[in-house]
Amino acid sequence: MNTSYNNISTDIKDWYALSCPVATLRFDKRTLELLDSDCDGHIRVDEVLAAIDFVKSHEGVEARELAAISADIASLDKIEPPNAAEQEMRKAAAALAAVENAIDAFFLPPEDAPLVDEGPEKQLPLKANVNVRYLGVFDAFRDLCILPQFGADKATLSFREWSALKEKYAAFHGALQPSVDGSARAKLEEEEKLAVFRQHLDEFLANFVTMEALYGKGEESAFQTGTLRIDEREMKLCFSVASEADHAALSGRSNCCVIYAKLTRPADGATRNICAVVTAGRVCGLYVGRNGVFYDRDGGVWEAQVTKLVENQVSLLEAFFYPWRKLGEAVAGVVRKFVESKKTAADQRVQNAVTVNPATTPKPAGAPAADNAGGAAMASSVAAIGIGIGMVGAAAASLLAAIKGMTPLQWAIAVASIIAIVSVPNVILTWFKLRRRELGAILNASGWAVNRQMRFSMAKAREFTEKR
Repeated sequence: MNTSYNNISTDIKDWYALSCPVATLRFDKRTLELLDSDCDGHIRVDEVLAAIDFVKSHEGVEARELAAISADIASLDKIEPPNAAEQEMRKAAAALAAVENAIDAFFLPPEDAPLVDEGPEKQLPLKANVNVRYLGVFDAFRDLCILPQFGADKATLSFREWSALKEKYAAFHGALQPSVDGSARAKLEEEEKLAVFRQHLDEFLANFVTMEALYGKGEESAFQTGTLRIDEREMKLCFSVASEADHAALSGRSNCCVIYAKLTRPADGATRNICAVVTAGRVCGLYVGRNGVFYDRDGGVWEAQVTKLVENQVSLLEAFFYPWRKLGEAVAGVVRKFVESKKTAADQRVQNAVTVNPATTPKPAGAPAADNAGGAAMASSVAAIGIGIGMVGAAAASLLAAIKGMTPLQWAIAVASIIAIVSVPNVILTWFKLRRRELGAILNASGWAVNRQMRFSMAKAREFTEKR
């Protein structure tokens, strides 16, 4: 990808997106956290512009490796944890560090002192006789370290007590010194932010501003969740779906064929919903209830079952045969209904004949026998069928008479004319409709604020949906 924050237009009308939901993106987690500065679950234009300005304002600034910065932040978390009690300990450690050298000098004897001192144990006064040069830092040490540990009545401090205090705050000493005002943490967080943005911001812009990640050859965008394999095809334009009904109500505006599927993972009982955009091949093999397999981008395998189909034609070849397929389905439906109606009538006559008992039911005077009634019904059915066959035969005879004298060229012209009348209009309409297909409505249904139309070529359509 060639997208760079240095080449991004500041004219927002050129951007493909104005806002996107964080939850559905497959992207570096820390980058998304830093971009979503207000922590509302959406990344918007102003936040992206702020990130670009931040990186530009730090051009020429050296940044360490992100791993080293993360290690320092982890170390600082031990020194400057976020809760209030630990913050007070951090302040106390800073106060102790400010007077540590002076108090050590007070307690340590000269180098030529004997091993055993016969005098009384040395005590550090806490309330009097403090050198005015240390008065401020000593007051802070007394308030933050002595009072919480020994109380307000503590007047002196022994060497053993001083050593215990130093040991208590020993964990706060090291390469990263604690800072009462949080400057150490702020500096590290700014360094981390710069390193993260330098590593991932261009990639995010290719998924938000230019959509180069979607349109680039062999690339996958951050909103693509995986690949659905079904009906001899591999569908790569798959999106996470929170509400199938709400999503389908908007996705129809895309002029795309969209299938919705419920995913299950028997190993752990997990379930989720996705939609897949069918951009090439055919639609007739897809129907509610058909099963497939979904492969997410983390390597997980899910059982997939189609739950809804938003049907639109996806190729010119399918558009060519579509009217004939519909004609065949209509004829088959009429024949099926005719046969079913005749079968139902015949079954009813048999049932009536069985339930009527001639031995116990007196026949009215002049009434025809049951067999005669059945025979009359059968005769009428045969006559109806005969009439139908006769009509079909007459039509066939008329057709044969009309084409009997036709030359092969006339035959070809007639067949081509029929095909043109039936198929060509649908092919032309489908061609215009395929050119109007765009993914903005589908992303909009997924929570994005799409700023520009996201159409795609026939070549890209075959890349999004490949035959396997």
